[in-house]
Amino acid sequence: MDNQKTKGLHRAVAKTAVFTGALATLFSCAAQDTTASKTEGTATGTVLTLTHLKKGFEQTLYYQNNDQANAYKDTHANSAKNTALTKTPMPAASYNDTHGNQTLKVASSKKGHSYEDTHAIDLQINEYKGISLTNRLGKTQFIEGSFALAHAEVITLENKQWVSLVVFNNNTQHIEVYRLSVDTLNKEQRLSQPTKGSEALCAATSASGTPHIVNVDATGTLNHYELLSDQFLPLRSFAIGPGIKSCSVDLVTQNIYLADEFAGVWKIHAHIESELEKTLIFHHADTPVEGVSTVSNNISHVNGSLVGWVSPDQSGVWLQNQCHAEFITLMQYRDGIAETIEPEFIRLAISIHKKEPLISLIVDDDASGNFFVAELPSKLSDAYFNDGCLSNENETGTSNNGEFSKYSTVNVFPSTETQPVQNYGDAADDPAIWVNAKTSSQSRIVGTDKKGALNTYDLLGKQHQSLAVGRVNNVDVGYKVAVNSMNSSGDIRFTDIAVASNRSHNSLSVFDIDKNGNLAHLGEIKTTLSDIYGMCLYVDDGIAHVFANDTSGRFERYKLLIKENKVVEGNLSQSFSLPSQPEGCVVDTHTNTAYLGEEATGIWALDISSTDNTPTFISAITPPVEADVEGLALFIVDDKKYLIASSQGNNSYAIYHIHEENPETLTLMGLIKIAADKAKQIDGVSETDGLEATNANLGGAFTEGLWVVQDGRNVLPSQKQNFKLVAGTTLKNAIRDLVNRQD
Repeated sequence: MDNQKTKGLHRAVAKTAVFTGALATLFSCAAQDTTASKTEGTATGTVLTLTHLKKGFEQTLYYQNNDQANAYKDTHANSAKNTALTKTPMPAASYNDTHGNQTLKVASSKKGHSYEDTHAIDLQINEYKGISLTNRLGKTQFIEGSFALAHAEVITLENKQWVSLVVFNNNTQHIEVYRLSVDTLNKEQRLSQPTKGSEALCAATSASGTPHIVNVDATGTLNHYELLSDQFLPLRSFAIGPGIKSCSVDLVTQNIYLADEFAGVWKIHAHIESELEKTLIFHHADTPVEGVSTVSNNISHVNGSLVGWVSPDQSGVWLQNQCHAEFITLMQYRDGIAETIEPEFIRLAISIHKKEPLISLIVDDDASGNFFVAELPSKLSDAYFNDGCLSNENETGTSNNGEFSKYSTVNVFPSTETQPVQNYGDAADDPAIWVNAKTSSQSRIVGTDKKGALNTYDLLGKQHQSLAVGRVNNVDVGYKVAVNSMNSSGDIRFTDIAVASNRSHNSLSVFDIDKNGNLAHLGEIKTTLSDIYGMCLYVDDGIAHVFANDTSGRFERYKLLIKENKVVEGNLSQSFSLPSQPEGCVVDTHTNTAYLGEEATGIWALDISSTDNTPTFISAITPPVEADVEGLALFIVDDKKYLIASSQGNNSYAIYHIHEENPETLTLMGLIKIAADKAKQIDGVSETDGLEATNANLGGAFTEGLWVVQDGRNVLPSQKQNFKLVAGTTLKNAIRDLVNRQD
């Protein structure tokens, strides 16, 4: 093991502390949700006696006959009706009966679940020999090799059940997933994924029956996979750093826990669209944490989870859920003499004892290499799972605000996505759509790479141009803009243009768009803004008018002129300010209304018919909408107009109905989320900055228009940022769904 000398010194000090309880740690709910800090408390006095597992690591899996499994599945039809697979919540492990040929007669009358026909499969792992399984019929399966177990579970699909094993093959350095029949234990599937080694490997099965696998490799990179259609689908990967010794995935609370021997226990969100941030939930000086495990309570009425971790410097285990935490001392007896252990490994599970679910744990002893098992007393198990604390969470994940609950969220899938931008980090920002008047299928998406370029893409997402014009932030397009000729005939020609706010020069970059959608840089319009940010434009009688803003809240309105030889000129026609930073804006020329987004506050409206008018605040950010509001776009459904606003804080889009008689009146209809289409290997969308929509018929998948959004976290697999394309038909149906739910 690493750092043997340091660990030896730690252990010498810790052994005495275990018996006195001076180093026992007690947490509170509040401490768990704040930034991590060193926490100390008094010992709880709980001591568990360990039982030696003489054959090494052992785990008992459970399955039912098909009739019993179907009966259980039927009682949970409401919770599983939206999933193609039903994950049967069998107890993950038990050590009351280690005989695979015995049938367990258990039932949980308190919880209303019956296990009268539950059967056991014994799983044993020997690091040097391999994996051995034995079921109630005496059938056996042996997989030769050197393996580390990440996850073992019985999965149910309709009336079929199988054993799912996720292991790391030490000989090949591959992650391997096995599927075995519960009756014959025959191998029905073996899948393998090459790795760059494994410092920590863990897995869990989702509600849809697919394994999620997390591997921290030898380069310090966390790789997150989902097993889909017999393939390892890479969901995301990111640097996690050194010191990670083990991990555990909890898909009930959507968390991944990491045991860091240098820092303690980290928690990160398991959802692939989540923010990449680590929360340190445990840190104790000179206490290296090496083992971590979670267990979800799928038996009782409370849908909760428990996390535990161990350190080789303390003969005990820390257990923590939402509201309870304590350090429990672990002791083994040899020849009647109490001895401590040095645990580096922990596995939590639920077992059944006298018809009640209990929490079991397996730990190892680094000094002897032995494995031990213990069961928490029923009162302690109840304290973690059945006292109602966990059920206090709002199961819908929504606010208690009554107004919040009346709004629905509709999920849609993207049709395709653009190629990633060139620059790393927060680079892609705002899209615009140029509609090709002659060949609509040859229309273009114009998107900003705010670290240095303006890009164009076709409707398949392929990049066509990248113009290195500076740090362009927002972009918009205008059609049939007049190009004035100075000759005696006074001829006027027209062109389409794109304009982008350029933070490199505090200017507006102007581009000509030819009939094929190719952009040519015409020049820059200087502004007096201190830090130009967002913008939008509209065209009136051949003249382009541009609204630009800066981070202070100031807006400037420019009349854009294109002279002979396409020389551009801008004249400032209006100035005003919002209280704080704005960005997105969109103009409805039919009602002469500009909608302006103040990121942290809400939406303003401006009557553009006169430069003397000032904005009016029309919609505050209130649940379910969350700041920031950045991108704004207009879209028509069934002859009604809607404003789409990015609700960045919850990775959603707020849909507002615009009242015809009063365009300054908005009614929130609900939210839309763009979810991952894993069959197409296109991820969902998170933290959107800019967006755009059109009702124009663009042909193919976009005959009823197109919606384009910036994706702040481009995963499946992890790549640089890009833009997602959603078919207008999909967007229309989602808005109709929200409208119908309001009726």
